Amino acid sequence: ADVLEKALATLEQAVDLAETLAGPPLMGEAAFRYARATIRSELVFAEGPLQILERALHAMGREDSALRSLILSNLSFGLPITERERKLELARQAQEIAERVDDPGALAAAFHSLQFALSGPQNTEERLAFTQEWIAAAEAGDDPTRVIMARHFRAVDLIELGEMEEAYREMDMLLDLADETREPFYIAFRPMWACMWAMLEGRYEEAERYLFQYVPFTQRTQHPAYLGAVQSQLYNLRRAQGRLGELEQPILAQLEQPGGQYLRRIALATLYLEAGRDEEAREWYEGVAENDFSDIPQDNVWISTIGLCVEVVRGLDDTRRAAILYELLLPYAARANIIGMAWVCTGSAARALGLLAVSLERWEDAERHLEDAVAFDEKIGSSPWLATSRLTYADMLRERDQAGDREKAWELVNQALATFEELGMPKDVERALALKMGLQGIAYGEIKTSIDAVAATVQAEQPNLRPHAAPDGTVTLLFTDIEGSTPMNERLGDQRWMTLLREHNALVREQLRSHEGYEVKTMGDGFMVAFASARKALQCAIAVQRSFAKHNEAAEEPLRIRIGLHTGEMIQDAGDFYGKHVNLASRIADQARGGEILVSSLLRELTESAGDIAFGEGREVELMGLSDSQRVFSVAWDS
Repeated sequence: ADVLEKALATLEQAVDLAETLAGPPLMGEAAFRYARATIRSELVFAEGPLQILERALHAMGREDSALRSLILSNLSFGLPITERERKLELARQAQEIAERVDDPGALAAAFHSLQFALSGPQNTEERLAFTQEWIAAAEAGDDPTRVIMARHFRAVDLIELGEMEEAYREMDMLLDLADETREPFYIAFRPMWACMWAMLEGRYEEAERYLFQYVPFTQRTQHPAYLGAVQSQLYNLRRAQGRLGELEQPILAQLEQPGGQYLRRIALATLYLEAGRDEEAREWYEGVAENDFSDIPQDNVWISTIGLCVEVVRGLDDTRRAAILYELLLPYAARANIIGMAWVCTGSAARALGLLAVSLERWEDAERHLEDAVAFDEKIGSSPWLATSRLTYADMLRERDQAGDREKAWELVNQALATFEELGMPKDVERALALKMGLQGIAYGEIKTSIDAVAATVQAEQPNLRPHAAPDGTVTLLFTDIEGSTPMNERLGDQRWMTLLREHNALVREQLRSHEGYEVKTMGDGFMVAFASARKALQCAIAVQRSFAKHNEAAEEPLRIRIGLHTGEMIQDAGDFYGKHVNLASRIADQARGGEILVSSLLRELTESAGDIAFGEGREVELMGLSDSQRVFSVAWDS
């Protein structure tokens, strides 16, 4: 920073001397170099550099020259987006002069300024149309830095249009060239883009590694492009991980940074909405929406800002502004929702239009947009956003509730839930589960534990367990979870909790494999397992408790496991089986304390004759949802 300040001071003196003593050409050269030095630290020039460029332009007169073209380009580049018309006029003048004097370096600079003058989704196709000329001009001018930049923006525009294969090719070429040139500004491009691709595909642990590879460079340089990338990628990453609340204070601290102020404000409103803090969400949202979104500049974060506005409009039930947003976003239905220079891609913009159409009860439009969103997200290969579009579509079908809607919604929500579980997206799993339960008439608010969640899901799905029944037609069901998992999660934080959860699940699954258990369903720390043999089910339960007792001897966070078992007959009516036996097994597990195995009286009768398993005296318990009290028995496992 000190070196740059000294360089700028020297260049400013050179401009003054050139203007006083040397005349227009040298003054123009000094002004150009001063502007280029300034842009390394700012995305928009300060007043001083702009005035110097204006003075140089005036001094040089109207004669065509490569230098005049370069000054016009830099002046266009440095103006704020609020002066779009003048930015565009100056950039086009620069292009025309560079073409007349046949100077490829000046032409490449003119295309660069034109790219910024045409920022925003309304000009994507026009920008893309001249990128090949830009690349050719930069190559003819032997300027690898501008070749990298031209390919960079070409890749960004291709991503916005969903042309991922071609975008991949451009990124490979520009990253290889960046490695060859060793240009300092591009040193962090590779991990930055790798983070974007990993998030797009749902590889969140990998994305986090890439993100923190280039954070030191960002902290050292404080360059706005990298700062924007870090902020955007971290927000998207923490949201997927269910950890968005961690970013409240960082966002508040960044609110007044130049560029993207509206995006940060609506991101904060979204954070509060997800946390159930609706009044705070409304306060920040109103600051963005007070003039019906007309204050938001149509720049390279406009579409992502509008996308977050859609979520808040829907969450706060602002129907009037939903209609305004719908008209604003409609021309860009075929776009990807990207942030900045494609630091983040959140899938199809049509998904937001579908949400707005639902708010307006325009069901045919909603269906069309959400069909398009699913197709687009599938085309670009984004598992998390495809799952999000499917879940949004399923919710629309549930709300519309026409003939056949619930069946289709069921299929979509199952697909979404499977993806969210596979990718480890806890908040999205909760949303999908709540919708799934709602389709079955079960209020998600009634679910208090992981056992409840697993039991409710299985009762709704009713998987075929006949292949896992004993010859006499009985199936032994085992439910298990961690005692006090919710407060433990809150105390540890999501990252440490997920690590602990993976260890827990691995220990449980090791014993399931050893005892021939069939994993029917797993959600969080809750398992439902089916056994053909009641004895093997009990032996598995005992082995699970012993495994965790051994684990707890050296564990920083001991885990106390609750297990409940019951045996039931696979009778003809599957609904009756799930309503009776699955419910009973899960309610018995809910009665168990940490470190305890509880079984139904029927299961005890089936297994006690061999004398190798010790049961307690038994106790009468009231089980929620069952009219009669039940006698349950503990199983001795620690001897």
